[in-house]
Amino acid sequence: MPSPNATPTPITPPRVPLIDPRTGLIDRAWYLFFLSLQDIATNVVDDGGTGVDAISLIASYDAALMSVNQELQTLPPVADLSAEFIKQIQEANLVDCCSALVSQSAEIQKQIEALQVQPVFDAGAISAAIASLSTVPVTVTADFTVGTSAWYINNKSGSTCTVTLPTASSWSGRQITFKNMQAQTLVSASSNVVPIDSTTAGTSILLAVVGNWATMVSDGTNWVIMQRAANNCLLLE
Repeated sequence: MPSPNATPTPITPPRVPLIDPRTGLIDRAWYLFFLSLQDIATNVVDDGGTGVDAISLIASYDAALMSVNQELQTLPPVADLSAEFIKQIQEANLVDCCSALVSQSAEIQKQIEALQVQPVFDAGAISAAIASLSTVPVTVTADFTVGTSAWYINNKSGSTCTVTLPTASSWSGRQITFKNMQAQTLVSASSNVVPIDSTTAGTSILLAVVGNWATMVSDGTNWVIMQRAANNCLLLE
C-alpha cells in the first residue's frame, strides 16, 4: 500500500477552471489532484496513524485549497457553452440571416413593381408621326385609305370622294391635311370627324369647293378638325 510520504500530485494552478466548460464536468487536472489527496488520506487511516509529515502535508494542501477557493470567488462565472446553447445561437443567427434576405427580396420586388408602372411609349406610333412630318403630298383620283403620308390632295372628279381614316385610338396626336382640287365633297367612311365648330362627330371633311382644305388631329377617339378654309373665303381659280 502506498506510503503517506509518497510524492503527491502537484496542485492545479488557479487559472485552470474547476469545471471544464466543454463537458460541464470537473477538469481532469483537478480530478487527479483530488484523487491524490484521497489516496494519501486513505493510506494514513489504513496505517493507523497520522505522522508529522502527513499532518504537515494535509495542512499545506488545506492552505492551498483555501487559496484556490479565493481565486475562484474572484473569477467571472463560466459561460454555459453546452451543445443546446450553441445550437440556439446558431439558430438565432440563421433566423437573422433569413430575415435580412426577406427584407432585401421585398425591396427588390418594390423596385421591380416601380419599373412596371413607368410610362410605356408606343415606338411605332412615334416613328410613324415623325415620318409623316417629312412625307410629300399624295394626290388621289378615287376613294382611298390614308397611309403614311400627312398630306392628301383630292382630285377625284364626278362624285364625292370617300376616305378611310386610321383608327383614332392607334394614332393619338397624328395630324392629316386634306386639300380639294375638284368641286366635290370629301367625306370620311365612318362618323369619326369632329367639325371645327362642333363637338359631335360626323363624316364631312371638305366642302365641294376647289381649294378648300382642312387639318385634323387624332384625339384618341375621333379626328378633330383644328384648321380649315373659311366658309366665306373667296377662292380664285
